[in-house]
Amino acid sequence: MIEQTLKDEENLLGGILCNPETIYQAAEFVDSKSFLSDGFGLVFQAIQTMLQMGVPITRSNVSVELVRVNAVDAIGGVKRLIELLADGQPHHVSYYAEIVAKHSKRRNLMAFIDRIKAKSIEANCDPMELAGEMSQALGIMGGESDQQKQIGKLVIDFLEDCERIKSDGGQMVFATGIEPLDSALDGGFPAGTITIGARPSIGKSAFGSEVCYRMAKSFGKPTLFVSLEMNFRQMASRFVLRGSNMRVSDLNRLSYTNEQLDAAMAKALQDSDTPMEFWHKPSGTIAQIEGRIRSDVARRGCRCVVVDYLQLIRAPGYSDPKLRVSFVMKELVRISKELMIPVVVLAQVGRQAEGTMPTLSDLKESGSVEEDSDTVILLHREKRDSEELLCEVAKQRNGEIAKLTLAMRNGVVMAVSEVATEFHNDFGGY
Repeated sequence: MIEQTLKDEENLLGGILCNPETIYQAAEFVDSKSFLSDGFGLVFQAIQTMLQMGVPITRSNVSVELVRVNAVDAIGGVKRLIELLADGQPHHVSYYAEIVAKHSKRRNLMAFIDRIKAKSIEANCDPMELAGEMSQALGIMGGESDQQKQIGKLVIDFLEDCERIKSDGGQMVFATGIEPLDSALDGGFPAGTITIGARPSIGKSAFGSEVCYRMAKSFGKPTLFVSLEMNFRQMASRFVLRGSNMRVSDLNRLSYTNEQLDAAMAKALQDSDTPMEFWHKPSGTIAQIEGRIRSDVARRGCRCVVVDYLQLIRAPGYSDPKLRVSFVMKELVRISKELMIPVVVLAQVGRQAEGTMPTLSDLKESGSVEEDSDTVILLHREKRDSEELLCEVAKQRNGEIAKLTLAMRNGVVMAVSEVATEFHNDFGGY
């Protein structure tokens, strides 16, 4: 198997070296990490780098670049390079690229299976979490998202999908339950990646948990709040304050009255069948989060996920924060597209936005956050204890930029019109 894999890689690389412009065809199937041979991968990466830098892809330029990055030595020297050129078949590049891609997927799948087997015998193995991780095998094998479609067929399929959703009583977007926000979003969140950006203590978690709760309570849609920061007690206290007239000091000092306790317990009982669940996973990896999301979709039909927050998600192998955040964001985008649900990602913005409304450029760590998001919503409060929450829909792929003002009282985000309606005590009347 290894011998055949290397032979296929030789045929692919030989064809590319004979006509470097065929790398455009090969890149539809493989990248530098697809090769078993590190040397072949280095050659492929060198030619791709030339493309990115705008260097003309000629045989002479390629030869100079390969020598510069020591790729010639990595594949066995000049003699080996000449052999590859002699045997190269440029007209078969796509064919061999597809075969090399299959070899790569097979290796990745075998490594994935070995990792799952090793985890399964660990004493503290969580079967549900492991089952969720197993669903990632589909991602390793790749999907059909790169299919080409004829434009008429594309539109017909879309309209038929619209009719199917309409007949089921659904919509193409997911309403948040906060009316001014839904209006600004032309109905609600799309199935995609929505980034909520703000400085610390402005209200990201409150915003995310409120949307998660309202979708579940008002519309009966199962939702999942993934927290890498707040634990169960912190989330519970947030919702106790949300459903009663207690203050933070009442909880901290346990000085609440019996009436306040009864009100909080009554509200909790009302929420006993609300399909919102909370998962606390400190130091969670993107693979673990994907596994849990897929498991929840399969188990409960989860329709919206809120992740709190982006910069805390780990990605083994990525030590540079910018590269890690960029990788994690792209994975969340992939997950949302494959599952066709909104994935709401809470993210911190840079210190330069302290005291002012953030901008898209303030999104922390990586510019790819803005690029990869379907929708970006920025939050700001003039003071940490202000009840006025400024909200800007700064990016919307299929809609207009919008600014609106929401209210934030006792840690609860709401429309300004809801402030005077005894909101906390009777959410069911919303």
